[in-house]
Amino acid sequence: MAPRKDNRKTDDGTPGRRRNAPERQAGQPPRQKKKLSDSMVDYIEAIDLLTRRHGHAHTKEIAELMQVKMPSVTTALRQLSSKGMIVYNANRPVELTPDGQGVANRIARRHHTMELFLQRALGLSNEDAHLVSCSIDHIIDDDVMRRFLVFYDALENRTDSRRLSTHLTEAIDFINNDPENTYVSLSSLGSGARGVYVKASRLLTPEEERRVRGEFGLDPGVGLSSGGLTLDKAFYTVKTDTREMRSSIPVEIAENLWVRIKKEDEP
Repeated sequence: MAPRKDNRKTDDGTPGRRRNAPERQAGQPPRQKKKLSDSMVDYIEAIDLLTRRHGHAHTKEIAELMQVKMPSVTTALRQLSSKGMIVYNANRPVELTPDGQGVANRIARRHHTMELFLQRALGLSNEDAHLVSCSIDHIIDDDVMRRFLVFYDALENRTDSRRLSTHLTEAIDFINNDPENTYVSLSSLGSGARGVYVKASRLLTPEEERRVRGEFGLDPGVGLSSGGLTLDKAFYTVKTDTREMRSSIPVEIAENLWVRIKKEDEP
C-alpha cells in the first residue's frame, strides 16, 4: 500500500510536512548524552577485558569478574544496551558497540598513563599502581586527566625536568627503605631540628661535593643541627658536631644533601 500523502498546508498556502518530534531551534545546543555512572563504566571495562582475554564476554563471566549476582548484571547490561553501549541478547556473548568501545579505549588509556606515573614517579609496584589507578580513576574527570597528562609528559620527556626526576628517584628509594620517612633533604630540615648527614645527591658536581666535605665539614655520619634559611632565602645555615662555627650552605647545594632526622631521645 502506497504511503499516504500529506496534503496539509501552512498558513501561506505552501505544502507542509509531517512532524514526528519537535525540532531543535536555531542556536540551541545539541542534546547531550546522559552521563554513564561509575558502575556502568566498570561493566564496560569488564566486557572489554574479557573480550580481549578470551574473545568473548558472557553474562556469567562478567558476574564472576565483577563479583556480583546475575540479576544485577542483567539489569546493568539492559541499561547499557538502552544507551547504545553494548549489543545484548540472551544466551549470546555481550559485545561493545563502537560507542562502547570508544569508552573502553579511553578508560584503558587513562589507566595506562596513571599506572606509568605511579610506577615511575612514585615508585609503586605494578600491582599497587594498577589498584590505585583503578581507585582514583572514578574521582577525576577528563579535564583533570588532561591537566595530569600535561604534567606527566613534562616530567617524563622534557630535558629540563631531568634534575627533578633524579631527585624524585632518590627520594622514593629512601621511602621504599624507610617506612617512617626519616630521610629528607637538608633544606627541608626545620630550624632547630637535628639530623645526621647521609650522602650527597647525584645531582651535585664533583666540585660541589668537595665543598660539602671541606668547606662545610659534612661527612657521612656527622651529626648536625639546623639554623634554617637566611632572610634572603639564599643560604641554609647548619652547625655540625665537629665544628664550632655555623656554615652557610647555598640552597642549591643544601637541597641536594640527604640527612636522616634524629629522634628526640637520640644523642
